[in-house]
Amino acid sequence: MSVSESCTVLSLDDILAALELQLETEEAIAKLPLTRALEKCLSFAQAHNLHDLAQFVKQELEGYSGQSPSDRIVQLSYFDNGGQLINGLNQYRVYPLNTGVRKLELHLKNGLTLMLPKQILRFLSEAAGREVDSSHVSPSEIIYLLDNIRFLVSKRLKEIAIN
Repeated sequence: MSVSESCTVLSLDDILAALELQLETEEAIAKLPLTRALEKCLSFAQAHNLHDLAQFVKQELEGYSGQSPSDRIVQLSYFDNGGQLINGLNQYRVYPLNTGVRKLELHLKNGLTLMLPKQILRFLSEAAGREVDSSHVSPSEIIYLLDNIRFLVSKRLKEIAIN
């Protein structure tokens, strides 16, 4: 390979890498097979009797029934019954999300609307000075959470490989 060919290959790789950073949400969804990766990880954990890993992966796939880990925090947006964004509730935006990866990937295109308990909606309505009807997790928040989950699962697998 000549010097000019190696420069062309490097430049093409750099361009392709830059283009991947500019993906639209639908293209990003197609590139996030996290559910399938977790299913394979679960099969591996079960086949090798790695009970802690299997339990962790099951919870990430299906969701947490109790309190979620501290790294599953998202930022909520609040809307009135007309769909208008309600400002002024920044101190109440942090929310622990128990939803599993299967559902998160389904909600990635449009975001996730959360149905909060009525007493929380009443409290938020009083704090905002207008009726809060719903809360929403944006697609970018979901992508961030999925990337974080991918990182944590990879980290656990590397720890197992070292031991």
